[in-house]
Amino acid sequence: MASGSSHEEKAKDTDRMAVENAGDDKNLVKLTASISATKRIWKQRPIKRTSADKRKNRASEWEKRKRKRELTRETKRKQALYISKIKAERAEERRKREQRRKYKEEQQRKNEIVQVIKDPMKIKKMKKKHLRFIQKR
Repeated sequence: MASGSSHEEKAKDTDRMAVENAGDDKNLVKLTASISATKRIWKQRPIKRTSADKRKNRASEWEKRKRKRELTRETKRKQALYISKIKAERAEERRKREQRRKYKEEQQRKNEIVQVIKDPMKIKKMKKKHLRFIQKR
């Protein structure tokens, strides 16, 4: 415990040196007020609690968060609307494309020259090359 007491003596010596260097009484008051409980002169004492500073604008912070939340909801809603609009447009394009294809096929079938084969013996006599072109409808 002898080392602990020597540490306290060193701290007192530094305090005395600080007081002696301070000069007049006004500086003395300022210096002693700035000395912390741990006797570390270079550390400044906090002026006020940090917890008091945090609770300053709670209502305005809440309003800001509320506004931000509303803004994000609105943007998500608009984004969903936009995406659904694009999907509907694409589905419409797909439907129209399919309709055009069907109409084109119908028109081609109408314009084809068709020869009806009533005699099955004709089919049996045909060569492979001609059989490829026969369609049953």
